[in-house]
Amino acid sequence: MRLGELPEEYDSVVCLTYVGERPFLVRHRRRGWEFPGGHREPGEDLYATARREAREEAGATLGEIRVAGHYVLAGGHVTVVTHAPVLGVEPLTGLFETVEARAFDRLPSDEELSWSDGLYAHLIRALGLPGVPEQGPT
Repeated sequence: MRLGELPEEYDSVVCLTYVGERPFLVRHRRRGWEFPGGHREPGEDLYATARREAREEAGATLGEIRVAGHYVLAGGHVTVVTHAPVLGVEPLTGLFETVEARAFDRLPSDEELSWSDGLYAHLIRALGLPGVPEQGPT
């Protein structure tokens, strides 16, 4: 992850969402627990993408969105990493791929997360955010 760097071009945005000091995740219908995020739509800036994805996937209204940096997957896919407090939550509509949204004291185990590669724990640790599991990937 490249902290503090914003790429010229990017494909998607992920937002590490929090209710107070608790990570707020969504459960994808097929993949497991994850932070809201997804592909940017034409004409959207990264803030609009983060807000739209949080609203669609979690029913969440976000406070101030902070840009943390970005990462590039092996295939070249570029994702901007943001984080923001959740100001309010509406019931999920069922129109999108998530079936549940809730706050956790700590991240779920890797087996319960969509991405079991330790990425979320790494991002949270690198940014100094709360909710990192006491045991897990470093």
